[in-house]
Amino acid sequence: MTLEKMKAVFAALPNCTAWSLQLLKINAFKQSGTSYTGRDITLSPEGALTSFVAEITNRYTNGSIGVLNSYHDITEYNGSTVDRVIYWLNKTNELISSEYDALITAIANPDRELDPLAFKARAYVLRGIVHLDGEEKPIKLISMQNPVTALKHKFLRANGTFTEITDKVISLRTSIDVIIMEDTVYMLTLAGENLFNMEHAYKAACAGKLNEIEQCNIVTDFAAFSSIAGSGHNPRKFVSFNDAHLQKLKNSRSRAKMAKKFNIPMDGELFDTTQPGATDKIVKLLCDRGMVDPFDDNPMEVAGSKKAKCQKYFL
Repeated sequence: MTLEKMKAVFAALPNCTAWSLQLLKINAFKQSGTSYTGRDITLSPEGALTSFVAEITNRYTNGSIGVLNSYHDITEYNGSTVDRVIYWLNKTNELISSEYDALITAIANPDRELDPLAFKARAYVLRGIVHLDGEEKPIKLISMQNPVTALKHKFLRANGTFTEITDKVISLRTSIDVIIMEDTVYMLTLAGENLFNMEHAYKAACAGKLNEIEQCNIVTDFAAFSSIAGSGHNPRKFVSFNDAHLQKLKNSRSRAKMAKKFNIPMDGELFDTTQPGATDKIVKLLCDRGMVDPFDDNPMEVAGSKKAKCQKYFL
């Protein structure tokens, strides 16, 4: 997927006249995982939903002010939080695979009886089919907002007077956080992480990798290392954990080389994780956040990395 193709996707949305709308409830549990419930919604008059989708297209593709023009890349999700980047994940990615299956099942089998205004929705889903490159492609647009809201200080004119409206209503916005198409999830904003409860997933990935690091015996105080590496923003960095780098750091000469290059304190042949800042530097090295500037060979921190012929890696 490229930005130009993403623009083509948005441009094609109004050509579909069979859109459907669902409210989406998301329940996240530590033990049982994430579950979803969809609730079908019908809008009137006829064509209201199609007109709304056309407004979404206009918001994202309207000449130089279209939202898509503000993005500068579409890249595979790696746990980084670079602004104005669309992140994608395949449905088989272990960070979302089980949640993805549960979500698709819920959307395919929505409820039609529950009171939508008492539904406690956390998002809504637009389902349709777009025509691209001569093919029909099912698509889902997801907005991560509670569409049910109670009106306050709103007044409707009737019979010459304005009467206060206190009813709950469904309020739709034209901002889209997630697109699902061709078994791929595209996150236009990081609110998409909440759709799949990804914080739980990358913390689990972090815990698994910490076990591997402990077995490699490369740090002086693993308890201190684990405490810092498993907290704050560090767990999400483990999404891009580089196993090859860990294997190379098992070699004492490689550790010494990296310690000198990235100013990591050593105690004998081990990284000294009792020293302030040491753990953060090691995490960056292992998670593709520490690189070497190709111009002056100096160490530098990056938000993420992609392999390129001109790129020089630190190991």
